Amino acid sequence: MFVNTRRMAERVTHHLSELLGSDAVTSHHGSLSAKLRLDAEDRLKRGDLKALAATASLELGIDIGSVDLVCQLGTTRSIASLLQRVGRAEHKRGGLPKGRIFPLSRDELVECAALLRCVRRGELDRLTIPEKPLDVLAQQIVAAASAEDWDENEFFDLVRSSWPYRNLTRKEFDSVVKMLAEGFSTKRGRRSALIHTMELIIVCVDGAVHGSLLLRPGARFPTTPIIA
Repeated sequence: MFVNTRRMAERVTHHLSELLGSDAVTSHHGSLSAKLRLDAEDRLKRGDLKALAATASLELGIDIGSVDLVCQLGTTRSIASLLQRVGRAEHKRGGLPKGRIFPLSRDELVECAALLRCVRRGELDRLTIPEKPLDVLAQQIVAAASAEDWDENEFFDLVRSSWPYRNLTRKEFDSVVKMLAEGFSTKRGRRSALIHTMELIIVCVDGAVHGSLLLRPGARFPTTPIIA
């Protein structure tokens, strides 16, 4: 049985345990330790469990043995997730996956009906790649500077080689670097100055002045969100 939240997984496990017995039901989600998750997977493979309530932690890349039926509580909000989860049932050669969806509201009923219609038509979710996401760029600059010092021009060329940033302008790149170097204003003053920028006076053919990106002390694990 798949649910969308860890809290729901525990609630479902508790109610099913009262009906089927505590030894026949367990949960599987990211808040559990690796030992408990592995134990749940092994018990499911051996057939010791009658039901298991899981989040997406049991959705991908795990051999969970023979499952007769998958129940989805609530909407998956994506076609791919629904197919992946229902595909856990009868996951063997010649097996026919079987699933049941239980909407938790009238709005979810409409959404679940649309999901089933898309599945019957063979449609999948449209993948939308954001164009020049500056928040991600800011995080990548800090992550790169935490590993080693970078020449700004070299890092700009590296970023531009990625498809989402193919149209990134140098002005946009410099504005993100400036924000990371100077921080941004809040009611408590300026915050999140995570990197240093240092100009390197080098005689170049084009007369350009190159700079380097260096991480500030204490910024290796930023605790505040980076917003560009």
